[in-house]
Amino acid sequence: MSQTCFRFGDFELDTESSELRRSGNHVNLERIPMQLLILLLENPGKLVRREAIIERLWGGNVFVEAEHSINTAVNKLRAILRDDSRNPRYIRTVVGQGYCFIAEVTSPQPVQTVPSAILGEPANGHEDRVRSLPSIEGNGHSPSSPMKEEPATDTGRRIEQYEEPHRETPDTPDATTARPFRKKTWFIAGATFVVAVLLIAVVAIYVLRRQKEPRERVEEGSGLHSLAVLPFRNLAQTSNEDYLVDGMTDELTTQLAKSTSLRVISQRSAMQYKGVQKPLGEIAKALNVDAIVEGSYLRADKRVRITAQLLDARNDRHLWAQTYDDSGKDLLFMQDQVTNDIAQQVAIVLGSGFTRSKLSMANPRAREAYLRGRYFWNERTLAALTNSVKYYTEAIREDPNYADAYAALAEAYVLLAIYGDPNPSDILWKAQYAAERALELDSGLGEAHAALGAVKVERDWDWEGATKEYQRALQLNPADATAHHWYSLHLSRMGKPQEAEMEIELAVALDPLSLMINTDAAETAYWARNPQKAMSRIESVLVLNPEFAEAHLAKGKVLEQMHRYPEAIAEFETAKKFFGGALYADAFRAHALALAGERDDALKVVKQLESVWPSTHLTGADIAIGYCGLGQPNEAMKWLNLAYQRHEQGLGMIAIDPVFDGCRSDPRFKELLSRLKLVS
Repeated sequence: MSQTCFRFGDFELDTESSELRRSGNHVNLERIPMQLLILLLENPGKLVRREAIIERLWGGNVFVEAEHSINTAVNKLRAILRDDSRNPRYIRTVVGQGYCFIAEVTSPQPVQTVPSAILGEPANGHEDRVRSLPSIEGNGHSPSSPMKEEPATDTGRRIEQYEEPHRETPDTPDATTARPFRKKTWFIAGATFVVAVLLIAVVAIYVLRRQKEPRERVEEGSGLHSLAVLPFRNLAQTSNEDYLVDGMTDELTTQLAKSTSLRVISQRSAMQYKGVQKPLGEIAKALNVDAIVEGSYLRADKRVRITAQLLDARNDRHLWAQTYDDSGKDLLFMQDQVTNDIAQQVAIVLGSGFTRSKLSMANPRAREAYLRGRYFWNERTLAALTNSVKYYTEAIREDPNYADAYAALAEAYVLLAIYGDPNPSDILWKAQYAAERALELDSGLGEAHAALGAVKVERDWDWEGATKEYQRALQLNPADATAHHWYSLHLSRMGKPQEAEMEIELAVALDPLSLMINTDAAETAYWARNPQKAMSRIESVLVLNPEFAEAHLAKGKVLEQMHRYPEAIAEFETAKKFFGGALYADAFRAHALALAGERDDALKVVKQLESVWPSTHLTGADIAIGYCGLGQPNEAMKWLNLAYQRHEQGLGMIAIDPVFDGCRSDPRFKELLSRLKLVS
């Protein structure tokens, strides 16, 4: 009888409806990871071999890239369960064999299990107690079988060993003349047999030598599931080629993230260690990774030397190293080849599947402009984003069919619209065009779908359409920290705090040193009315950068939520200073002043904002914040309705942001949410 409900930790799985719940709340889980979870739960405490997983998930007659597919499914499942592969609570890896579900599972009814032939003994956390299946030879017997091993030709066919039966040979002329021929035949047969055996031995030695190093590497790299690619060092005396070196680091990071099952840290976090001399263990701890890839780049005239090495960050042990020398004319093509090879070698050493990606076919001038654009994009300042748009546009002008350049241009336009372009709607139309053109040229670009999701949120208020775009983006590229980040904000806006929390945690795991992602992680907790968690997160951001304006703004909101109004007011003033005098922070200061009982001062600030509103980047929602704090819903609704009529950005956040609580009970506020198709 098959079990229909399993309980473990905070989770409950109903197999009939294929629904996973955490503390009673629905959790989205894709079909393949769901089936894997059911298989593990049906066999708690037992080793479930990889053969069993393939048979259950894809069937015996279906070809899949098994290693990569299984690793991807396990990583997705661990992300949902918030399980750490290094210190697992639920799923333990038995290296080279399979997985074991180690948590206590409540299953009151008997469970149908997979056949014992593909399961090991109960693991109980001890990998050395797991029984291995016998090795199966082509003749159906294990190596311990007493059957004599038969030699084979180099074509793989068996040679029948034939002995001619002993016969009395009559002493006749015919027989006498036949003897020399028979001797010659036996000589040729014997020589052929000896040569065949020697050939087999040579081939076997060659194959064993070829296989020995990768196998040793996999054993050395076992247990490593995450890595960061540190910025490659430019050994030249000039910094003119920094964009090439950083571009190679960026490309290698992207290759590893897209082509392996490893958790690969975003380049934005890794770039913070450019030119920094710190112990490897300290860097790995800050980035929360097991392994580090680092290297150098040296160009002298037409010769290029690239070195790369992989290190186990847990013990500073070298796992692999390689030097590449080239003097070809096409420098960028050579770099692409080297990057692809490094990614493949790292995957082999760490025991991960690898899908070789296509090399860029863009012409060299377009490729160079694209790399310059990526260089500025990663700086994430308004001026740098403007420069990235310039270079992406140049790349497209050089090669009108350059899909990656269109996708990158779309994301740059989205950030420009969010970071304060005076005409955000116009910029978002450009983002839409660039994203759609990218997908026309290459339908597998997740970044383009993420950009379309942002356009549907910021310009169209098409929440359902945005959800589909973000989900498609993550389906195509699960390692895209930006897509996880933007999708988390969208889920918060849609009133789904648990799912938003999961996505922002994934974004932080992939880009742990991103100031903006970590600040929005604090905001996610703030919107979910969890100020203690929010404060812990925002303090961590300010340790990384005490002058980050967005973090001070978020801290002020959290302090206000904790009713610490004087401190909140001080944080809003600090945020305004680091924003360069932006009036946006004054809207929140007015709100805090009102809640602190300083109504006259609060009203004075709001009136000042109203007087300068037409000539600034302030929105109607910004001014409504102060009136909600003052408990004046009539004035607040006037500004909110104006924001609706003008289709202003950011209006969707009124459904969840606590600063609008003072207006939330007003029927007109509820009616506005209804028009926006949002739930308070």
